[in-house]
Amino acid sequence: MKIFKKNSAFTLVEILVVCGIATVFLATAIMLFTNFRRGFSRSEGTAILMQEGALFVARLRNDLNNAVLVPVIAGNDQAQLNSTPDRLSFSLYSSREAKALPVVYRYQASENGGSVFRREGNDNERVLIKDRVASLTWQTELERFVEPDSTSSGTVRLSIALDMQLEMQTGSEKPFLLKTSIFPARLNRQLNVP
Repeated sequence: MKIFKKNSAFTLVEILVVCGIATVFLATAIMLFTNFRRGFSRSEGTAILMQEGALFVARLRNDLNNAVLVPVIAGNDQAQLNSTPDRLSFSLYSSREAKALPVVYRYQASENGGSVFRREGNDNERVLIKDRVASLTWQTELERFVEPDSTSSGTVRLSIALDMQLEMQTGSEKPFLLKTSIFPARLNRQLNVP
């Protein structure tokens, strides 16, 4: 009796089918990985914008809560709180120096994204947000509330409305819009002292 050895091997068709299936799985894995990285990069950019916006608003809110009215000296007709499209200035009580110091927030627009700077007293100007501000407006509002049939002058409330749009220079992130109103507590108390 003759025993034949059977040669077992894969046919060319079987190898091509396995290679095709492996290519589909590999292409799917690469596509998922690149989409994940793109999404992570986009969310990281948005998180940076949110953090910078929150730090800026916290700093401005703290400064405005410590803002004070300074006695007007003859010959000095400087406004107590001055707001222009690119500048917000007021006096701030500095516990470090035990006196009121001028504080200036300045917005510098640019094609690549604007920047916001802050200067206190005679210190150097510091950058708060660099090249990420698409637009910035701040507006002061002074309201007077008087009760009907009252002989009093009423209550005065000062507020600063802030409208800022931040965006990354690169990437496809959507701009981050930040709107808030800040009510300077110390200034409002000073305005309402009889």
